[in-house]
Amino acid sequence: MEVNLLAIFIANGMGLMLTFGILLENSFHLLKKQDAIILYILDITTIVCCIIDPIVFAFDGHPGKLAWMVVYVGNFLLYLSNLIFGPAFLLLIENICRGKNSKILIRIMAVADIIGLAVLFINLFHPILFYLDESNRYHRLSAYFLHTAIGTFFITVAVVIYIYARFNGGIFKVFPVVSFVSPVFFGLFVQTHFYGVSSIWPSAAIGLTLMVMYIQNRTIQIDNLTGLFNRHYLKDLKLGQKSFALMMFDLNNFKNINDTYGHSEGDVALIKASGIINMTVATRGIVVRYGGDEFIALLNTGDEAVGQEYIDKIQRNISNYNLVSGKPYELSVSIGWGIFNLGINTMDEIINIVDQRMYEAKREYYKTHDRRKR
Repeated sequence: MEVNLLAIFIANGMGLMLTFGILLENSFHLLKKQDAIILYILDITTIVCCIIDPIVFAFDGHPGKLAWMVVYVGNFLLYLSNLIFGPAFLLLIENICRGKNSKILIRIMAVADIIGLAVLFINLFHPILFYLDESNRYHRLSAYFLHTAIGTFFITVAVVIYIYARFNGGIFKVFPVVSFVSPVFFGLFVQTHFYGVSSIWPSAAIGLTLMVMYIQNRTIQIDNLTGLFNRHYLKDLKLGQKSFALMMFDLNNFKNINDTYGHSEGDVALIKASGIINMTVATRGIVVRYGGDEFIALLNTGDEAVGQEYIDKIQRNISNYNLVSGKPYELSVSIGWGIFNLGINTMDEIINIVDQRMYEAKREYYKTHDRRKR
């Protein structure tokens, strides 16, 4: 099959510009450290492959030891990249959706990568993936699809985890998984079925660029102090007609903490309280810093019993923190909440309702607690 080298170099050159652009934008610091490292690995892997792929095509079918080494080593690394890219993407998506990585999935990744590496080294002595003929021309063999299948499997698992989290666990968490996966799968399909076309890694570069654009846009909706979403996020939230629990929290005695211990200690109190609420809600929903010392939690449940269960968990976790914090003051929150549906009330109406309930709870709190009490 005739290979259009110019088209291959242009496609991968575009991929390089996009992935180098991601490095220059330095959006990695906008993510948690672990997620930033994984995104960095995805970007560097794509850069390396966008360089290797056109070089391999350029040397393919040329005589000499140098050509043999370039074509063989280049293809070896391209196969190896599937063992890096797919698992890394899965780790990133799982961490974003669940807040942690499953030990079972990590073990599966390890086993799959070990098998993939073993087959690559077996191929050195007994070709089963690919071989180079006397003219140093690359040929696929029957096991060619193994490494592609491994990479595709883990990307597919990532999509499944996202869909599950999106529709069963955290309807409020949004991440452009489809925007990333669509160009990757398209490029994979084209290059797999039409040898001589270089589309996988330029497509991966497009997907990564869309992901980084989302990360940058999301920072507008992030509170700098607590790392939670801010009230702008609520304006863009799409909940449809599904029932959900909305809770408003107000930190009790917050003014006294600021006046007595300083605003820096007040910031610590906000960070700790928001962290406890966020940890308790976990993948069931999201937490928003609504303003000052007020927070809103939205939970993916229409069941009052489940909502009350989470209220009790939050209060219990705050009490447990106070037992070990060593602070000269105690954290506590007043809460107003309810089960709502945007088909019945607007978001502004819902917030007004829980705001009134929260202030009723606060009045009850101060009936038994001195406002000046530390």
